[in-house]
Amino acid sequence: MAYKRNDAVKFADARWNIPADDGVFWLSNQSVSIDQVRLHNVIPTPFWKKAPVADGWKPFFVDDGSGGEKAVFQRVSSGVTEEILINPWDGIADCAHFLSRCLTAGGLKIAERGVPSLVNTLQQLANTKTLCERVPREAGQRVIDSDVFKPGDMVGYFNIDPAGDYGGKKQYSHSAMYVGKIGGSTDGGITCHTICRFPGRSWVEDSWWLKPPGHYAYTLIHFSDDDPRPDPVKAAALPGWWQLDYSGRTEYYLMQAGSATYTKRAPTKGQTVVHVPEGTAYWFMAANGEITFAWRKSGTVEVWTPVAGGGYTSKINDATPGVLTKLF
Repeated sequence: MAYKRNDAVKFADARWNIPADDGVFWLSNQSVSIDQVRLHNVIPTPFWKKAPVADGWKPFFVDDGSGGEKAVFQRVSSGVTEEILINPWDGIADCAHFLSRCLTAGGLKIAERGVPSLVNTLQQLANTKTLCERVPREAGQRVIDSDVFKPGDMVGYFNIDPAGDYGGKKQYSHSAMYVGKIGGSTDGGITCHTICRFPGRSWVEDSWWLKPPGHYAYTLIHFSDDDPRPDPVKAAALPGWWQLDYSGRTEYYLMQAGSATYTKRAPTKGQTVVHVPEGTAYWFMAANGEITFAWRKSGTVEVWTPVAGGGYTSKINDATPGVLTKLF
């Protein structure tokens, strides 16, 4: 089933600071059912109280006043907001579960509660393309600014800080959904749980990068269902070997349908594979014939612009020009 990105974002918008539609949120080691915890001390906690629906109690994730969040039941009585604490910040770990529910609302069947497994599952889908993988913030921003990455696409956060998430483990430790440059965000904003975010409403940073350099490396996963189809005539002329000359360097691209591989070694006539690739990319063609490449390992964004009489010129990271020659 095709992914409906607008439905996924709409779902996140409606539930960014409340439990998902299955009535569950996850701690680091167990799930919490809202229906159960209303009536029974199932966690258990010393501060538990009943919170019946009939008495107006609704679940929320709210600012705990100390830079974190807490799960609570709230109601308004005589103009005063009352609150029952369900669980404080320590232990809440709902990002992968919440995003699974968002993606399911978008037409997919995703049911992951761990971040590494969510990222892996998304990367294995036939309708996703990993545009860049474990790259620094500036590289991720280039990909986002290319407009290939769209609202409803996903961000995986790989911990690189020895003092960071989960005791500094080198693994994916957080995940979020990109929702675009809304709510005053110029970098682009994300939505997630733990800590809850949606641009223009969050009480904490909701720019897609979340934390200063040195904390995360970023993986951007794009759903390709609604990508524009390349012009068939222009696309038919692309497959084969191209030579790129720029800044005193020469590289060789093997172009294929929707993807490219490059090497520093000149190909031989009839060669159809790159034996020791330097990098791989997906490419996307706009209506005007311009082609945007997102190079996975580096986060480099390259744009080929058609020139009169045929062929293309290249610009790398919107700064370095190059000359392209079709070889064979």
